Amino acid sequence: MDDIPWYAEASLRAPGRVYCAGSLAQCVRKWQRLPEIDQSSAYINLAKAFGGRVTLDREYVVALAAHDDLRKI
Repeated sequence: MDDIPWYAEASLRAPGRVYCAGSLAQCVRKWQRLPEIDQSSAYINLAKAFGGRVTLDREYVVALAAHDDLRKI
């Protein structure tokens, strides 16, 4: 999944909530600002253009948030 661009359409969600709808970079940044209790239940959905409805769980979002190139966007 390293080939997914930061500008891919995505949404940051939790059961019963939508925190962010926009680019993958926006959703990861929003996830970083969530309280830890909300981070644990949140996940990111990618648009159909990137392999169907792909859901990124907490472990993958943590890995994305650690990328240095996120800060350059």
